[in-house]
Amino acid sequence: MAGPTDWVSGERVFAPPKGVLDVDWLVPALLEALPGVTPAEARSALAAAWTDHRSARVPDRGDPLRARAADVVAAAVQAFGA
Repeated sequence: MAGPTDWVSGERVFAPPKGVLDVDWLVPALLEALPGVTPAEARSALAAAWTDHRSARVPDRGDPLRARAADVVAAAVQAFGA
């Protein structure tokens, strides 16, 4: 069941605060880019991409989902200053 902060519980009007990265906010970007992906797969890929980014690991570009998640996280980091 979706909780009150889950992306499926309703549209978020405002972006996360500056300096914060909210992977739930980014899930729709992956769902739009890769229509066959489930919300759970998208969230998991984004969380892994965020972990990779924070630890300065090179993202797995062999998997389209992981590659796109890395791109989305990189764009969010730049936009939100996370």
